[in-house]
Amino acid sequence: MTLWTLLQGCILFVNAVAILNNDRFLEKIGWGYSQIGSNNLAAHPNALKSQLIGGLHAVAYLRVPLIVVNTVVILVKLVFG
Repeated sequence: MTLWTLLQGCILFVNAVAILNNDRFLEKIGWGYSQIGSNNLAAHPNALKSQLIGGLHAVAYLRVPLIVVNTVVILVKLVFG
């Protein structure tokens, strides 16, 4: 496993997280943004679940830079195989 393969795997993972829809998927399984302010998570803002929910929603803001990174990776794969 090379560093390039590891980088591609990380980019694939971030792509997978970036396409998760809050209303159609995350709210149904109890990981939506509304879960942070309700229940027991508001009392424990550093809880693992609230940190993961915050991370899932933070990745949604990375969509535009992620398009640029994906384009660069595609171009590198086309040029260097």
